[in-house]
Amino acid sequence: MKIGVSSYSFRPLLADGSLEIESMFDWLAAHQAEHLEIATFSFAETGKEAAHELTEEAAILERLEAASARTGIPVSGFCMGASFIGKSAAERDAEIERVKRYVELCSRFGAGFLRHDVVPWSYRLEHTAEFEREFDGIADACRQVAEFAASHGVVTSVEDHGFFMNSAERILRLMHAVDHPSFKLTVDVGNFLCVDDNPEVSTRRTLPHAAFVHLKDFYVRQTEPGPGWLKTSGGQYLRGSVFGFGDLNTKGFIESVVESGYDGFVSLEYEGQEPTLAACETGLANIRRMLAEVRG
Repeated sequence: MKIGVSSYSFRPLLADGSLEIESMFDWLAAHQAEHLEIATFSFAETGKEAAHELTEEAAILERLEAASARTGIPVSGFCMGASFIGKSAAERDAEIERVKRYVELCSRFGAGFLRHDVVPWSYRLEHTAEFEREFDGIADACRQVAEFAASHGVVTSVEDHGFFMNSAERILRLMHAVDHPSFKLTVDVGNFLCVDDNPEVSTRRTLPHAAFVHLKDFYVRQTEPGPGWLKTSGGQYLRGSVFGFGDLNTKGFIESVVESGYDGFVSLEYEGQEPTLAACETGLANIRRMLAEVRG
């Protein structure tokens, strides 16, 4: 396994200018990270995340390439937002073409993986009928992207992300419907909780189909403690924590990853309120320590 960090973890520092692209790579090198996974909106101006198109940011892309080459930290993959619902046929085709441009970006960076959403992250499913109505169109769009990605040596994936295309059952169903060898899953061990799936069970169910793995930890509460907590579909409350400090069975996740035989890229995703760099440093150390303990 190659242990690294998602750029999403550094988003607060990148947004306020206290961390630059170059110093982010320096930090990764100093802490023996083996790769960087890029969440495309990480470099957007605050408030402009939804409209940000990394493919159009020539200067940022050049800086990323230069910093990667200088430090030897490879870019392992890209994560992007996308939506294939609520659009006219022409708009949907345009969105498919937009996602394909990120496949080409992966190819440019020598990155073999693209995770794309299929609905907006925050969109909450209200009725099962809506999911069934949209499912075939989502699967068709994913298949078109995967077919294009295959010609570029890139594997695409959907993640247990948000509130619509989440839960082990739904993402496994989508993978089965797409039925393409270049379409797999990004397994985020914590995000299953957003729809109140048991994260340990769902992680074990989906790992055999993983192209990429995200490790994170959450504090979990049954009543709202105050501002800054995410409400799940079923009414629980979540807040990101340092990996190993929260309420999830983090060592159990790592045991499941090892037992599954997965041997690819693993990204730490930190999204808590503790100081970012200290949290990432501790999280990486905890992952390595737990991995060593599991392997004996």
